[in-house]
Amino acid sequence: MKTNRMRRGFSLLELTLVLVIIGLLAGVAAVNLVGGAERAAIRTTKTSLETVKAAINSYYVTESSYPENLQVLILTKYLEDKPLKDGWDQPFYYAVPGMNGREFTLISTGKDKEAGTEDDIDVWTMNEDS
Repeated sequence: MKTNRMRRGFSLLELTLVLVIIGLLAGVAAVNLVGGAERAAIRTTKTSLETVKAAINSYYVTESSYPENLQVLILTKYLEDKPLKDGWDQPFYYAVPGMNGREFTLISTGKDKEAGTEDDIDVWTMNEDS
């Protein structure tokens, strides 16, 4: 015997509502992932700057002068032989004597990769911004 059962599917309105909710959730997740990657790059950069600063200071204690460039720290074994780059894969800027009366300048140019902009991370002031 054949029975007549009515099959009911989802209405167009229900499907649209589900798709909108999924889209909103995906958008929120994407924003959080992008923000997390940015925070990780900043943390990586600050940690690397602290490591390089400590190596520069150790060099100064031993040699009574600051290294003329960061490569000297690698050649003299104060740092590991690996690229000295920030969280955005850019080299650090180092200069002796430093700006603003400092012994040396050590900065990351930040996300925009341009020196002198708001997102630069300076080893001397980076903990003030945290």
